Order: sequence, then structure tokens, then C-alpha cells
Amino acid sequence: MSIITRLGLALSAALLLAVATGASPARADWLKAETPNFIIYSEGGERPLREYAMKLEVFDRFLRMRFGVPIDRPVARKLPIYLVRRSADLRKVAPGISGSVAGFYYPGEEDIFAVAVTGDGDFTLLHEYAHHFFFQHFSTYYPGWLVEGLAEYVMTARVWPNRIQVGAHSEARASWLTNVQWLPLGVLLSKRFGEVERDIHRATYYPVAWLLTHWFMSAPDRVVKLEAYLGLIRQGVDPTTAMQQATGLTLDQLRNVLRDHLYGRIELNTYNIDLDIQIEVSRLPPSANDLLLLGQRLKMPMSEEHRAAALAESRRMAARHPDDPLALLVLGHAELHMGDRAAGEAAFTRLLEQQPDNVEALQFMAMARIEDAAEQSEDPTDLMNLARGYLATAYRADPDNYLTLLLIARSRQGAPGYPNDNDLATWEMAFIAAPQLSGIRLGAGHAFLAAGDKATAIALLEPLANAPHGGEGAEQAQKLIDQANGVVREDNAQAGAEIEAAAE
Repeated sequence: MSIITRLGLALSAALLLAVATGASPARADWLKAETPNFIIYSEGGERPLREYAMKLEVFDRFLRMRFGVPIDRPVARKLPIYLVRRSADLRKVAPGISGSVAGFYYPGEEDIFAVAVTGDGDFTLLHEYAHHFFFQHFSTYYPGWLVEGLAEYVMTARVWPNRIQVGAHSEARASWLTNVQWLPLGVLLSKRFGEVERDIHRATYYPVAWLLTHWFMSAPDRVVKLEAYLGLIRQGVDPTTAMQQATGLTLDQLRNVLRDHLYGRIELNTYNIDLDIQIEVSRLPPSANDLLLLGQRLKMPMSEEHRAAALAESRRMAARHPDDPLALLVLGHAELHMGDRAAGEAAFTRLLEQQPDNVEALQFMAMARIEDAAEQSEDPTDLMNLARGYLATAYRADPDNYLTLLLIARSRQGAPGYPNDNDLATWEMAFIAAPQLSGIRLGAGHAFLAAGDKATAIALLEPLANAPHGGEGAEQAQKLIDQANGVVREDNAQAGAEIEAAAE
């Protein structure tokens, strides 16, 4: 999802003017807007930021109305979105990213956030927010094609401050459908995107998923058929058989129907959205110009070369802003994970002297003690108690923070009596706050299985096992489900150890 922001500040001229006049202190270009569902950072002006924030809230309200989520249900965590002016700015967060990418969504243990280029990244951001929304509000299993199809269906929405129009096609997706042989429907229905062979058919996975979803969503009677299909596959019916039973069409007949739908008149649906929300806008400190995006880069996986560069840049930029809270946080993070651990802890200690309830600093200090405990050959109890002390303070400051809850739950693994009722409650709260994280689903699934609650464990694991881009997490979830069901596969000899490693 992108943004409506055009900022053309002549920075060099402004700096020369400031020097010439000996004038006012530097101001950050970054603004922060907070709404009921989002925290948006932008380098643009306040007016376009407010407009963009309102459009995001309109989009969220539409999704709630269309898919039956209560309008007044609060989110466990607001999604941070970083709006940048150029595609090159994306590399400040993800150094190896392709120049053709206009935005991305990153669900990681240290943060869950999105970055988008203003204007160019709208489709990407809306697509990824749809995934975020469905993961946040639904834990039921959906097949991979529908997960992607629904995101494709809503990503082309045109959004105004008081209405939204959905149903339009993406020119790029439509060109594949009109010029290339389609992925067979049987493959689409039975495989996740990552399981499809890398041939020309794979390129039509998203377009065909969009078209099938669009056909279902275009008429009320077809929505009923889609619900019937989902009910059948959740009962274990083969996906192809379920589709034929729900629609009354063979796959060949369905393919012809979809072709007619593609070349027919695509109906657009407009929904009026009446919102009355507060948007709070504030200006970030000057250090944000140097450190805001760098801090996000540190939360993502990087090559050794990029890690070394990030550490050097963190040290250089933090030196420009001595004793600044953001500088101490970024420097501490970089040193703790990539450089001098003692220097990292010193930075966090100084930050906590200024801000005793700084949740991120408390979490990093807890991580350091947990890591020390793991390396301790003798009794690690004292170290774990120190870690839990930091986490207890972090929990009091923000009881819904998913990383705090995850670290508390993990700190209990292997302890006598684990998992007790409190452990299960902690895993459940972590899951509610961040259901899109595979580490939380795996850890919670493992804990509920150990407690003898097979049904809850499988309900937590199935969406991950079937996630289109689930990767290794999806494989581990499926192995854990197989273990729960007593299914023996050829690779199950190593499954137990792998599941334990993934959960920890």
C-alpha cells in the first residue's frame, strides 16, 4: 500500500540557509500519524499524511464490513507503516531488495511492519494489509489460492475519504490471463504457491486465484457456494471434489465459466464508508532522519556484508545524536546482535535511565540474559530470573506486546511443570497479538499438544501449515499436526527434533 505524499524540499538550500543565519535547530522530516488501527510514519507533509491515514482506515472498515469483523473490535497491535519517497529508500530498510519492488510487509519476531513508496506501492501495501487483516481476525483454515485470491481481489480498491470501490482488475495480472496458458485448476486448488513447479504455469497462480475469487465474490449465490466449498474442505474432502460438489461444475466447465467471466463485463462494487476517527499527528525528533529506517533494517535478516555495513552505519549515525533515545536504541540493537555486546548493553542501560519503561530496551536486555542462560554450563536460574524481571517491567508498560509475551512463554520452556495454565494463557495472548508469526503458532501448538489439548493445537497450526508462503514454518507445522494425528511420513524420523528446535 502506498501513500499520497509528494515532498520536494530543497535540503541543500535549507541547510545552507540554516548555516548562514546561524538559526534554528534541525527538524526531522518524519511525521507520525496514529489512528485506531495504524501507526504511519511519513516524510511528507501533515495534510497528505492525514489523508492517507484516513484512506487506510476506510480500507480497514470495508474489510470489516465485507467479511463480518465487528466494527468496534480493537486490534491487539496497530500496524506500523513507513512511507518513503523513492524506491531507493526501500533499500535503507532492505538493502538487497529489487529495484522493481514498490513496497513490502515484514512479519518478524522483533517487529511486524510495512514499507511502501508513496503512490507506487499502493497495490502492494493493500495486498499485504489484506493478509495481515485476515491473519489478525481469522484463525480458520483457508486454502492457499483463496488466501492470495482475496488479497488480489481487494488490492485494486479505489479509496476515497468516504467510500471505496472494489472489483477492478490489475492490468499486470489480466495480461497473464489473456496471453499465457493458465495454471490447471486442479493444481491451483491443491497446492500452495511455493509448491507449484517453476514454469510458465506458476506465473498465472495469482491471476487465476484472483479470477476464481472474483467470480465467487461477484454474486451472493456464489458466495454461498464458496462457503459450502470451504465447509467441505474443512471436513477433509479432496479440494477438487469439494469444488465440483459446491459449484455443480466440473473443472473444465468451471474453467470455461471463468473465461466467460474474464471477457464479460467486470462489475465494480462501491461501498459508502462513514468514519469519525481521531488522527493524532506528531513530529519525530531530528535523529529520525538518520536512524528511523536504519532501526527497521536491523530487525530484518541480512547477509554478513550487510550486517557489517549496518553496524558501521549505526555507530556513525548514533555518534551524531549523543544520548538521544532513538540513537541509543539503534546503537544498542546493532552492538548487541552484530558488534560489541557490552557496548550494546551499555547503550540500553543509558536509555533505561532516561526511559525506565522503554519496552524495546527491556526486551533486548531480557534477550541478552536468556542468551547468557543458554550458554551457561551451570545453573542458569539467576540469569533467567534477571530476564524475567526485565520482561515483567516490559509487560507492565505494554501488556499486549507480542514479543514480550513470546519471550515470557519461551523463558518457561523446559521449566518444571511446563506448560501450566499460566503458560498456555501466555501463549494464547501472544497468538492473539501476532497470529501471523510462525514462531508463535509453533510454540503455542507445541505447548497445547504437551498439555493434551490436541484440538486447540491443530486449530493453531493448520493455517500456518497451509499458508501460501509459509516456508519452513509451514513444513514444521505440518509435521507437528502429523505427530498429533499419529501420521507417519518418510521424513518423520527427524520431525521431533526439528519441531522442538523450531518451537524454541
